[in-house]
Amino acid sequence: MSDNLYDIFLNTKHEPESDLVEKTWRKVVLREKRVLRLKLYLFSFIGLVSLTGFIPAFKMLLNDFTQSGFYEYLSLAFSSNGLIFSYWKEFSYSLLQSLPATSIVLSLILVLIFFLSLRYIIKQIINNNRIGRAYGMA
Repeated sequence: MSDNLYDIFLNTKHEPESDLVEKTWRKVVLREKRVLRLKLYLFSFIGLVSLTGFIPAFKMLLNDFTQSGFYEYLSLAFSSNGLIFSYWKEFSYSLLQSLPATSIVLSLILVLIFFLSLRYIIKQIINNNRIGRAYGMA
């Protein structure tokens, strides 16, 4: 039985297609380009959403600054001559308490998301161009 199986495998000659490697490599490169394009669209969408979300967050931040009295405390620092220096701890605590921390954090998070997505968008564009040039598929 084993001699018969051995003869069968010896007589079988399987020759792959001549351009099989090239076709396979082309499919791999096209799939990689498709994934990069999908990432580009995804990061663009995230950046656009964070940018449009920043507009109402910035309006909320300005509104919170005007309602908190932060500007009045800050103008007091520049208007009085030496009174602030004698009570600097109390003044700094009052200034810190009047900051709208939630609005500031929300605005900074949206700005951070926008810049990170912008960074990844640029990275995807560079990778897409690099792959296209390296494999002649620009």
